[in-house]
Amino acid sequence: METKYDKIKITEKALKYLEKKGKASIVIEFPGYRTNGDFAVIPVPEVFAKKPKSAEEYNKVNIDGIDIYVSKTVYMPEDNDVVIDVESVFKIGFLTMSGFGTDSQ
Repeated sequence: METKYDKIKITEKALKYLEKKGKASIVIEFPGYRTNGDFAVIPVPEVFAKKPKSAEEYNKVNIDGIDIYVSKTVYMPEDNDVVIDVESVFKIGFLTMSGFGTDSQ
């Protein structure tokens, strides 16, 4: 049976990045700086290579050996895959995610 989390894909490049960093968990959430304050929330979550502090606030799924914790405040897109990839700037790598909001394909 397919779930809304079956649309999450992790690229080979991202899997290698996580392995190199010794990380086996990813968090998909709205970061605190976007949800705290007196301004509107931008409805595009971000991805981080870490475990959540309070796992009960997340839905957990394992994809390709990586535990993915999706915040219960994040609504997965129905029509798009969510692709987790890695990019680098000045040789510093960081996870990226597409499939939410205006970056949808």
